[in-house]
Amino acid sequence: MDWEDYFPTAIAERGYDYYLQGYVTDLKRTKTQITAMVTGTQDYGVVIDLANGDFHGGACECPYDNSHPYCKHMAAVLYQAMAADKPASQQQVSKAPTSFDSLEQTATKLVERATDRQVRDFLSVVLAHDKHLVQLFRTVMGETNVVTDLPEYLASVDDLFDTNADGGGFIDYDAATDFGDEALTLLKEEVQPLVDHGEYGLVFQILAHLMLKIDHVDIDDSDGEIMMIMSASDDLWEAVLTKADADVQQVFDWLCKQLTKSLNIIEDTLDDLLFTYFKTPAFIDAKLVYTAKRFRAVQKHPDLWDYDWQIKKWLKHYLQMMSAAHVPDKQIIKFCGANLAIPQVRLFYSQFCLQHQDEAHAVQLLKDGKKLVTDDPSMLAKLSRQLKDAYQQLGEQQLYRQELWQLLTEYAPAEEMLFSELKQSYPTTDWPAVREQLLTAIAKNSNVDLKPLYVQENLLNPLLKAVVAADGLWDLRIYEPLLKPRFSDLLLAKYDHEVRKMATTTGTRRKYQQLVGILKRMLAYPAGKSTVQAIVHDWQQQYPRRSAMMDELSRLNW
Repeated sequence: MDWEDYFPTAIAERGYDYYLQGYVTDLKRTKTQITAMVTGTQDYGVVIDLANGDFHGGACECPYDNSHPYCKHMAAVLYQAMAADKPASQQQVSKAPTSFDSLEQTATKLVERATDRQVRDFLSVVLAHDKHLVQLFRTVMGETNVVTDLPEYLASVDDLFDTNADGGGFIDYDAATDFGDEALTLLKEEVQPLVDHGEYGLVFQILAHLMLKIDHVDIDDSDGEIMMIMSASDDLWEAVLTKADADVQQVFDWLCKQLTKSLNIIEDTLDDLLFTYFKTPAFIDAKLVYTAKRFRAVQKHPDLWDYDWQIKKWLKHYLQMMSAAHVPDKQIIKFCGANLAIPQVRLFYSQFCLQHQDEAHAVQLLKDGKKLVTDDPSMLAKLSRQLKDAYQQLGEQQLYRQELWQLLTEYAPAEEMLFSELKQSYPTTDWPAVREQLLTAIAKNSNVDLKPLYVQENLLNPLLKAVVAADGLWDLRIYEPLLKPRFSDLLLAKYDHEVRKMATTTGTRRKYQQLVGILKRMLAYPAGKSTVQAIVHDWQQQYPRRSAMMDELSRLNW
C-alpha cells in the first residue's frame, strides 16, 4: 500500500513511534476501509479509506485532524496495517498494548481482597510520595478548599510549562509531545474529578490560569498539542458554565475583562465561550451593553493594526445581541442607517429588510454595497449571495440567474453548490448549452479548478485532459477510480512520464521506496507490466551507482 508520500516526514515518524509502542488496537480491514483505535492519553478512532487496495485518504477523531489532512494516528494505523500484511517472520515486534479495562479490573479485585488496614497502610505510603494523588484523594473525600488547594493546582499547571521548556522558555518539537500528554493527563486525572465533585469555582480558576499560560507559550506544536489541550478543555468549560450551582457571573466578568486585552491563540476560544453560553435575559442585556462599548472603543482607534478585523468582530456580536435582546426596530434602523459605510451592517440591514417584507430596499442596499467594496472579493461574494437570494425571494428569475452567474464566474469561481443551484434553475433540455458557456467563462479565471465540476457533470474527457495536464500525480490519484476504466492507457502514460521525471534527482531510500510504490500501482494496469519493465531496465542503465535505488527495485514483486 503506497501511502507514505502523502504524509509529512515528521508526522510519519511520530506515527511509526506510536505503532512501535503498540498504541494501535482493534484493527479491522475490509476491501474499502481500515478502522482502528489509537490509544494513549486519549483514545482516537481512525478510519482509512481504500481504493483498489490503496490508500485513498482518511479521518481521525483527534483535534489535529480538523485542520490537517493527515495525522500521526492515521500513520500509526497504516504502519500497523502494513505489518499485518507481512508474514509473521517479517513483522516488527512491538510492545503489547496495555488494556486500561484489564488494569482497572485487576485493581478492583485486589482492593476487594485487601483488608481495611492494608488499604489504609498502602494509601498512606503512596500518598506520602505524590502530591497530585493527595489532591485527587482530597477531592474524592470532599475536602477540597479553593483558598488552600488552588495554589497547588496552579503550581501543577506551571510545572507543565517549566519542566518542558528549555532555558529560553521555548518548548521544542520533541518536548511538545510530552507537554501535550502531561497537560491532557492533568485535565483528565486532576481537573475532571473536581468537576465530578462539583468544585466548579476551582475548575474555573485552573482553566483560566491554563488559558493565559497557553496564550503566551513559545512552542513548536506542529503535531497540534495546543489544539488538543484546548479541545480537551471544552467539556470542562461546558460543565462550569451549565451547572445550576456554578458561579457563572465570575466567569462572565473574567471573559469580558480578557477580551478587552490583546490576546493571541486563546482569543477565539474565549470569544466562543462568551457568546455560546450566558443566555439568560440578564446576560443578554449585559452582552448588549458590553458589545456596544467594545464596538465604540474600537471605532476610536482606526490606527490599530487589526482595526478592520476588530471592527467586524464586535459589530457582528453587537448586531447579534440586538436581535437576541429584541431591540425595537426603530433603534436597529437608526443604528444601521448611521453605519451603512460598514459592509457588514449592509448585510445585516438587508436581511432585516427582507424579514420585514421590504425587498426593494434590501435589493438597493446590496446593489449599492457591491459598488462600495469592489476591492474586497470576500465581501463582494457575501453581498452577491444575499442579493441572489433576494432576487429569488422576489421571483426575479432572470436577475437571480444573472447574480448566480456572476458569483460562479467572478466572486466564487467554480463553487460546486452554486453550480448545482444554477443548474436547478434551468430546464433539463436547456442546461447543456448553458453549462458549456458557463464552464468557458469560469475557465477564464486563473488557477480555477474545474475538475470537481467535470466530475459532477460526468464530463470525463475534459476531466482526463485536466488530470493529464496537471503537474505530478496528485490529481491522477484522486480521479483514477473514475477515469481508469475508460482511459487506462493514457493514465499509464501519465504515470510513466511523471515517475521518470521524479527519478531524475537523487534522494533517500524513502524516495526510492515511493518510486517503487508508484511502479506497483502501474502494474495494476493492462499494459502495466511491460511499461514497468521498460522503466526498470532504463533506470538500471541510467542509475547503476544508486545502490539504494537498485536495492528497492530488486524488491519489486512482478
